[in-house]
Amino acid sequence: MAETSSSAASALSSGQGFAAWRFHPIRDQLLAEAHARPSTPLATPTLATRIATLSGETGAEIDREHMAALCRRVSAAEPGPSARWCVLEAGPWRLRWERHTEVSTWTFFAAPTLPEAWRFNETALNLVPRDWLAALPGEIMAAAHVVIVPRGESPRQPGSDLPLLPHIRAEDLVASRVADGLADVLTDFRAGPDGFTRFVIETGQDEPVVLGRIVQQLFEIETYRLLALMAFPLASETARSLTKMELEAEVASSAVARESGLAADRQLINDLARLAGEAQAISARTRFRFAAARAYTGLVHERLQQLREARLFSRPNLVEFMDRRLAPAMRTCEAVEQRQQGVIEHIARTSQLLSTRVEVAAEVTNANLLTAMNERSDMQLRLQETVEGLSVAAISYYAVGLLGYGFKAVSEFWKGFDPALATGLSVPLVIVGVWVVLRRVRRRLQRQRKISG
Repeated sequence: MAETSSSAASALSSGQGFAAWRFHPIRDQLLAEAHARPSTPLATPTLATRIATLSGETGAEIDREHMAALCRRVSAAEPGPSARWCVLEAGPWRLRWERHTEVSTWTFFAAPTLPEAWRFNETALNLVPRDWLAALPGEIMAAAHVVIVPRGESPRQPGSDLPLLPHIRAEDLVASRVADGLADVLTDFRAGPDGFTRFVIETGQDEPVVLGRIVQQLFEIETYRLLALMAFPLASETARSLTKMELEAEVASSAVARESGLAADRQLINDLARLAGEAQAISARTRFRFAAARAYTGLVHERLQQLREARLFSRPNLVEFMDRRLAPAMRTCEAVEQRQQGVIEHIARTSQLLSTRVEVAAEVTNANLLTAMNERSDMQLRLQETVEGLSVAAISYYAVGLLGYGFKAVSEFWKGFDPALATGLSVPLVIVGVWVVLRRVRRRLQRQRKISG
């Protein structure tokens, strides 16, 4: 028994026992997703540049073809038809293309060739074909340069420990010591003369893997914060529309409290239906952007936590900057989204109240109509009974007349038969007989009406 167990374990460990297993068709895809966007190990010094282009959810194919065109240009392997990332090694520089939900990121790496790289005399884009860069599809959302230099190379401001960095304003300097002291990050989150924001990373240790993760996290923070802020102008525009709709909804609510008649209520229902349609249209237009802003803001905070930053030079760090600049904008978006939902609910409640009042008024009108119909039915019944009485009299009259002629004929053959007496005696019998026949006919008609009804 022990030998059998040992041989089975040996077969399983060697993979021979897995031949009959059926793996899920997307298992490999899920495993690969965890490694789809690794960081790039970076030495010191290094230049890096990130460009994020907003091409929408339908722009993946265009972006992929643009990357393939560059690969063909430098005789490199092209990305596959369903690829969402690709790395291009072009000798002295490297490009990593990644496709996200609505953006593509183009991250370039190069080693500096000029002295004093921290001065941004050159960037990772210097060797990239200019015409290909100019034709990047979509709109540029984020653009940032990063330079990694040894710690202490940057000159200091006179009488201060603060570094003197070109294109970075000293008064807006944001500084952090990250990765448990391995590197210092310096920036002002402002666009320079070329439209790029700039980050300087000073490090005292040569840790390519860690530096690569730091650069990736900084690029993602810059990209995601701008994508999150895309919701802010939309929130401001939506707030103005909501102010107008709130006033109209308030007027409609006041009108509901007044009895203005059925015609006015119907017009008010039409106005509320129009307001509800406008509110739903605004919600449909903003839903994706607000949801994306929440997701991007969450990613920014995650990347900030991963940096494990500490204060440097008594300057605001990255978390403080985001709390002061990004957080208020996102709270505004959340407030507008809640306000938008409140307007929709307010309009819905007002419409429901008005509909209830209209339904009650309609029920009262229907009850009045039924009462009037009952009264008319009673009148028709009384009239019918009156007409029925007259009909009995008329039919009896003609019937007695016919019988009179018959009795006169009988008197010609039967001497002593008094036709006048016979006619008089037949009158009550004729009246009763006519009344009974007409009553039976009326009951038969009523039964047929009930059955057909």
